[in-house]
Amino acid sequence: MNIPTRLLLAVPLAVLVACSSSAGASVPAAPTSLQPSTSVSAEPASPASSSSTGGGPITSPDEAAQRVLALDPHFSGLKPKNPDLIGSCCFYEVTTTADGFQVNVELGWGDCPAGCINRHRWTYSVARDGATTLLSETGDAVPSAFPAGGGSTY
Repeated sequence: MNIPTRLLLAVPLAVLVACSSSAGASVPAAPTSLQPSTSVSAEPASPASSSSTGGGPITSPDEAAQRVLALDPHFSGLKPKNPDLIGSCCFYEVTTTADGFQVNVELGWGDCPAGCINRHRWTYSVARDGATTLLSETGDAVPSAFPAGGGSTY
């Protein structure tokens, strides 16, 4: 090989090596605090920090779940947790309590076929009269681009 040919091969190779060595060097940090309607803070909310009423009495777990799912666009289209499904990113669970219902909502992202690297959980109390209260919120900050219902890209 002559020198110009070696130079033509060396330059793209050097660029390729430089790009590949820095590709995993840094990952932008997720925002630490976001608006609840689009995403949420990674810090847990204080109990009873959010409450709503209206919509009439709640008589079933399904009605309680629908009341909670209507609170945030990210919850739109979520299905009940399927214990037989491996890698499920996004779901809700409802349990009956003495005063009504407890609804747990979970969103996950980041390699969910392997069990999701990141998760965010909300726990709501839904009284039989329809009063809905956020009891706790924990987990990683939900990405601002997180699709409603989780979607398959996360």
